[in-house]
Amino acid sequence: MGNVAKRGRKPLERLRRLGPTVIAIGAILLFWQFFTNITGEPKYIVPPLSDVLNAALNRSVDKLLPASFITAQEVLLGFVTGSVSGLLIATAIFLSVTIRRAFLPIVIATQAVPVLAIAPILVIWLGFGLAPKVIVAALVVFFPVVINGIAGLNSTDPEMVNLMRSLGAGGRQIFWKLHVPAALPIVFAGLKNAAAISAIGAIVGEWVGATNGLGPVMIEANASFKTATTFAAILYLAVIAIALFGLVTLVERLALPWRFLDKAAR
Repeated sequence: MGNVAKRGRKPLERLRRLGPTVIAIGAILLFWQFFTNITGEPKYIVPPLSDVLNAALNRSVDKLLPASFITAQEVLLGFVTGSVSGLLIATAIFLSVTIRRAFLPIVIATQAVPVLAIAPILVIWLGFGLAPKVIVAALVVFFPVVINGIAGLNSTDPEMVNLMRSLGAGGRQIFWKLHVPAALPIVFAGLKNAAAISAIGAIVGEWVGATNGLGPVMIEANASFKTATTFAAILYLAVIAIALFGLVTLVERLALPWRFLDKAAR
């Protein structure tokens, strides 16, 4: 009976936890909808939510969906490229003191140069195609993945390392059976962060030089004061980023099921 009562309480507890989130989002959306009525500002400054949703639906087939497909390609390719290269560099830095001394300062220095300054150079070098947008997105993704990868690999308990060595384990066994599992939670935190910001790189690349994608849609809409279309494009971009974040979270659940079971049991 006690277990049945606990199971019955779980949905109620989840609803209570979601309550503040639903209220906060609802308040923001209501304020957005009635912003022009409250402030007296013209609609082209902050269009009502209903106008944005109308623009998102009415321009979806002819403009927003095709543009979103192109931007989603750039975001996904940039995320994969930046994540794979970031994890490889993080592993090399962790395993080799020489590589750490040589490349870690360079990795840190890459963040001192704004992506907006690099994007025009990439367009000059590579043209207006897919490549510069993917590279810019990869550069945005690269740094958080590297830093979290290094931090995760260094998070292994030294006593566990000594224990495995005392049992006769070699360096390769210690790396794959101890360092990698210990690093995964922190690595996935970096990947989720990278997924959330990867769209920034793609849009920066499109704003600098592109004829297709959500970036040109925003530029065209801004030039003609069609702010509702601009907000609709931002909405589609947010959906792309959220979908990628959700995909990484799903992979994390499959790779680390015990972490989510522990949370569900609380």
